Amino acid sequence: MICYDYEPIYALGSMLGGSDADDFLKLMDQIDVWGIDVMSTGVILAWATEAQEKGIISDTETMGIKLDWGNYAAYIDAVRLIIEQPNEFYKALARGVLHAASMYGGEDYALAFGGNEMPRYHTGPGAHIGALIGARHSHLDNAGYSVDQNILSEKQISPEELVETLLAEERWRQTLSSLVICFFARGIYQPDTICKSLHSADFNLTPVDLYRIGEEIHREKYRFKIREGFSLENLRLPGRIFETQSPVGKLDEEFIRRAIRICQEKVAL
Repeated sequence: MICYDYEPIYALGSMLGGSDADDFLKLMDQIDVWGIDVMSTGVILAWATEAQEKGIISDTETMGIKLDWGNYAAYIDAVRLIIEQPNEFYKALARGVLHAASMYGGEDYALAFGGNEMPRYHTGPGAHIGALIGARHSHLDNAGYSVDQNILSEKQISPEELVETLLAEERWRQTLSSLVICFFARGIYQPDTICKSLHSADFNLTPVDLYRIGEEIHREKYRFKIREGFSLENLRLPGRIFETQSPVGKLDEEFIRRAIRICQEKVAL
């Protein structure tokens, strides 16, 4: 049985210009067998396909593989070489799309945020800002896509408001994840419900306590990141996100950069 959901379909389907379900499943199966990340693999293969298309890499780097959109046989061969790393090109791909682009070019379409390859969301500025400022650089850190869908689809808000919304959500999620609550169930486990559940086990906490704990955990995560050399100032924005229309319109680069600066002020330790 091949396990798949929306994320692999995006990463290995639409991201690679594929439409053949059987061939998609063959690639998905091989990636499962090899035990590598499907989202990163899809983004890396998409970058390599466009890089070869634009001539910044050749058959020499790919060792004779012609990467064409939707050519799943070529993608299966390429993924095997990413695993084996027989030359410098495949070694670079194995280290991620940002590393490969830093060596060969094509940074504008190297779709990564904070070092992580892009998830399936191009819903608006909230999704990308959320991935950039999230402690793990994950779309699940603060659900920026949800802000796009539920707020920005209805009205414009300032970068300050957007950052406040994202940080509040991410801080609350620290509490949820610490309690081993699935984020898909976050709508059920509201603060009052959690407090009642904890009370049954003799933990007498209030909703204020829960929010405080979440904020403290988030602060500690950022303290660790900064100690290890991370800086929001060094985050890069892939140019492709400004070329492609989102459901809330074209993205404004200055709006996103302003939001990052605001976040930097708010998480300053």
